[in-house]
Amino acid sequence: MVGVDYTILIVTLATILFLGLAGKRNHDTLEDFFLGSRNLNWLKVGASLFATNFSASALVGITGAAYLTGIAIYNYEWIGILALIFMAIVLYKMLLGSGVFTISEYLNKRYDHRVMIFYSIFMIFMIIFIDLAGALYVGGLILSALIPSLSVSNIILLAVIFSGIYVMVGGLAAISRTDSLQFLIIIAGSVTLAYFSFASIQLIDDFQAGLPPESFSLIRSLDDRAVPWPGLITGIPILCAYFWFANQNMLQWGLSAKSLRDAQFGLIFTGFLKLSVFFILVIPGVFAAVLFPGIDEPDRVYLILLTELLPVGALGLAMTGLVAALLSNTDSSLHAATTIFTLDLVRRRQPNLDDKQLIFISRAFTLVIMIISAFWAREIDKFDTLFEYVQSTLSYSITPLVTVYVGGIFYKRFTSNAAFYSLLIGISGSLSLVILKNYIPLFDFHYLYVPLPICLLCLISMFVITYFDTSYSERDDKLDKNLTWSVKEHSVLEILKDRQLFISSALLLVCTFLFVIYFA
Repeated sequence: MVGVDYTILIVTLATILFLGLAGKRNHDTLEDFFLGSRNLNWLKVGASLFATNFSASALVGITGAAYLTGIAIYNYEWIGILALIFMAIVLYKMLLGSGVFTISEYLNKRYDHRVMIFYSIFMIFMIIFIDLAGALYVGGLILSALIPSLSVSNIILLAVIFSGIYVMVGGLAAISRTDSLQFLIIIAGSVTLAYFSFASIQLIDDFQAGLPPESFSLIRSLDDRAVPWPGLITGIPILCAYFWFANQNMLQWGLSAKSLRDAQFGLIFTGFLKLSVFFILVIPGVFAAVLFPGIDEPDRVYLILLTELLPVGALGLAMTGLVAALLSNTDSSLHAATTIFTLDLVRRRQPNLDDKQLIFISRAFTLVIMIISAFWAREIDKFDTLFEYVQSTLSYSITPLVTVYVGGIFYKRFTSNAAFYSLLIGISGSLSLVILKNYIPLFDFHYLYVPLPICLLCLISMFVITYFDTSYSERDDKLDKNLTWSVKEHSVLEILKDRQLFISSALLLVCTFLFVIYFA
């Protein structure tokens, strides 16, 4: 990097900080601080979702995985698009109607405090050790190579301090303002890198000769390292359900929309943006396998593409995109974790605290999370690839919560006891598989085969416990209509009344299926 690149980076960081601190600083209500007064339009919802989704860890992880295994890694994205459509059309009317701030609050209303506390602690753990630590690891890895005067630890510390400042001061409204800019920077930086990748590969005659024949195929064989085809059924749908249905880090944006229609269009907009990921992230990673064969550390592929392909100025723009991705995920993750901690754990134990006291506690807890995630970030380099670290961890951990959460939405009779004990059974099953795979070869199977068996175990447990549970009370029989989905109250046919929403959803669905068919 030279002076021009540093100038682009510094100006962008200064602009982000200005936007983060420019708005209201004294927040009087919890809704104002934690949900931005529920006043986000569809464009801000979509931009924030995309910026949060495609963090620095996603940029580096997807590119590195594509380098190793080809386009199969895009299976996570197109199935994620289907999850976004389902969320927009089927679930968001119910969730917004419930008036909740967090998924934990929903689980408390739908079941009881035991399930809420379980989810709250679990999600805080996942945000710190998966979302935040992954993003910070990537930032330290890439930026330390481009800016030798800064160590990995220094960069991690700077990133959490920088994003933490406007998160603590401005809440979700500040994050939304910065994410709108960061979204544009991420797109611009990724498109720049993709352009120079395409330009370089055109200089190589028959470049596909240097790639395995399955590199441009989404549907793979049973023994494929990345995505064996049964994993499209047994694993990825459940992982996407967690990410888009049950992850507070993502769901907080839709809950902050000023209307149901804004939330729905924001999700559909994000889906269209995810179609572009194939060309601006996955394909450059595949091309790198031809341009730079023999890279031992896949998580460095993105760095090598930046330094080897981009000229002065373009490098600064792409580098700024990576930094923006790092900050957008860090600020959203910090806010999601503190929202859960403050509203679902502290407020429950101390109901007499007023809104300003709770906001102060939230800001203090932000500092705690920053410190913990910064320390853990250095441990991630022990995994082969960042994407493998994230997906393997999720496969063994999130299925019980997704099953209880989604099951409670669609089946009204599931009881609180059924939910709580099924969580314990599911977690026990997951831990058993983790232990067994280290000692018995039969259980050492691909991590994408794990979610479905655990899901079935939890569902069976919930039905059996509900059948024998005598606690099915009048409270359960009179649940608020916005705590469970029903054809009468939340019919998907209502989309036909909104022509624009129907056409955009149908177009996204058709584009996704045509894409999958072409690259199958």
